[in-house]
Amino acid sequence: MDPFHERLARTGLAAADRYGFALAGGYAVQAAGLLERPSEDVDLFTAWDRRDEFTAAVTAVVHAYRDDGLTVETERQYDTFARLAVTDGARVAKVELGVDWRANDPILMAIGPVLHPDDAVANKMSALYGRAFARDFIDIDATLRSSRYTRHTLLALAQRADRGFDPRIFADALGQAAQLDSDDFAQYGVTGPALDNLRSRFAEWRHELLDDQKG
Repeated sequence: MDPFHERLARTGLAAADRYGFALAGGYAVQAAGLLERPSEDVDLFTAWDRRDEFTAAVTAVVHAYRDDGLTVETERQYDTFARLAVTDGARVAKVELGVDWRANDPILMAIGPVLHPDDAVANKMSALYGRAFARDFIDIDATLRSSRYTRHTLLALAQRADRGFDPRIFADALGQAAQLDSDDFAQYGVTGPALDNLRSRFAEWRHELLDDQKG
């Protein structure tokens, strides 16, 4: 984990743990041992049933960063989402706080509470379904190649987390793997044959889903 990001995660979680927050996003997938890749930001999320405490949690995190000698700017803040720009004078990083559904209690690790792997990959499936960024493809591909999750299991986890999850729309999202620029993947170290193989695996999954719909 990037040292500055680790500092932000530790400090943020120490302040927001009492509000049910846990490390989420790409770093939660990495904490589960599914992959290692550069990450652009730190995601800290709490459970949906604790959304009424969200504003208090954001305030606590901002104060904790400032007490740690960091400068914080709140770029966006809504009822259940906030984006902070945090700097130590040399670097700036984004910290995103949000609210999401989870099926399991977080796992306590050295860095603090971390989303349960099932919830971490379910959230990644939702990200792939909704935005289909290169990093979402990379994370889900690594999850499948770990052999800890099958395609069927990932679909089941996504549908449990989001009742509106539609496999037909998900199949369309998988087609984005072939449309994204190679540079989008290269920034995470996925190039050449590795990228070709990733795209091939998602194309195969897409055709599998479409065939299931025909059946």
